[in-house]
Amino acid sequence: MTEAEICPKCSTAFSAREALVSSGLHLTTNVFTDRDIVMKVRCPNCWHVFPARELRFFGFLSPNGLRWAAIAFLVICVVLAVAGR
Repeated sequence: MTEAEICPKCSTAFSAREALVSSGLHLTTNVFTDRDIVMKVRCPNCWHVFPARELRFFGFLSPNGLRWAAIAFLVICVVLAVAGR
């Protein structure tokens, strides 16, 4: 599955997965403090770096959707651990 990204500067269409520059997750990323997790891509034609609009984790989750899915998973784990006592 390739996500076609279009450069806002030169209107070139390219594969977002191949042009990924930054995944948006850094070593100091915190689920509660980082509000704007942004994946950045670089246009292969004009080298313009911009936030990816079409790229998704697992094919369907946006970066912020991935954050909420991780929080929901942790909450479910805690609830199951407390209920098992």
